[in-house]
Amino acid sequence: MKQPLVAGRVPASWLKQLEQIQQETGKNQSELVREAIGQYLGKTDPESIASMARRLRKLEQQYKKLAQLV
Repeated sequence: MKQPLVAGRVPASWLKQLEQIQQETGKNQSELVREAIGQYLGKTDPESIASMARRLRKLEQQYKKLAQLV
């Protein structure tokens, strides 16, 4: 069964920020909007949490490497 479609207009600046987040995370607009609405409604997607944890670990590793250079 297909999921329902919800549409809405956003300011152009939000779209630019959304596109930047897409590039950083590799997620598409639907995934990001679904995640944002889920957060607003107090719902959490386990895969989304796991994805954020992976990104955080990667950032921590990069930070440690940079700290060693300083």
